[in-house]
Amino acid sequence: MKFLVPALCLFAIPAAAQESAPDVDLEIVLAVDGSGSISAREFRLQLEGYANALRDEAVQSAAVSGPIGKVAIALMVWSDAAFKKFETDWFIIDSREAAGRYADILEIFHVHSGRNYGIGGGGTGIGAGIEYALEMIDENGIEARRRTIDVSGDGVETDPWFREAMVLPEARALAASKDVTVNGLAILTDFKALDRYYEDEMITGPGAFVIEAKDFDAFAEAIQRKLFLEFLSPIAKDAERRYALGETPPD
Repeated sequence: MKFLVPALCLFAIPAAAQESAPDVDLEIVLAVDGSGSISAREFRLQLEGYANALRDEAVQSAAVSGPIGKVAIALMVWSDAAFKKFETDWFIIDSREAAGRYADILEIFHVHSGRNYGIGGGGTGIGAGIEYALEMIDENGIEARRRTIDVSGDGVETDPWFREAMVLPEARALAASKDVTVNGLAILTDFKALDRYYEDEMITGPGAFVIEAKDFDAFAEAIQRKLFLEFLSPIAKDAERRYALGETPPD
């Protein structure tokens, strides 16, 4: 899938290398489902989908389409509230080359995700995952014009057995109180109405949206479209957004 946006090219520096926190157009956490319902193959397809999306020229251009021309990005794997979360460092995308370098990190992140060491699985703690993503945003020292959590998953929240777990209604309200947008990518393999569940119970914030993938093999195309929309600056033409959603061709 190719979208029509202007090509821009700047120079990228990882967030950790900055002497002071950079100003960016967007902070975004890619919150990936690593719960017990996700097989090793399905987990890899999610990571590969994100990596391939970040190599797409339109997605790369959307990432630098804002006034500042920078996006701060991190990926985090969540599952049951009692299980450890696994995350990448924050990374600044301000060019096509930088997006490609972060794609390389994501493509091999399964090695560091805990799956290779028998860690992970368990229930679907969406609320706890969102809570952790909010902490990542709060603690990264980066100031942004927009802040977003991009949740992908294949199931509804399961009842937590961990007594200190934050559940989804609480996490959704916390994100709203912090002016953080939560969007969803619903993978419809196990729950055919998961997209409606995400819409009714999870997403929050101005313009929050859900995109569906009928199965994990369709994940790559869906996440490419989703990242394009999340990266795209609000000042971009509305026609570009509608085109990405398949509603109308661009002018």
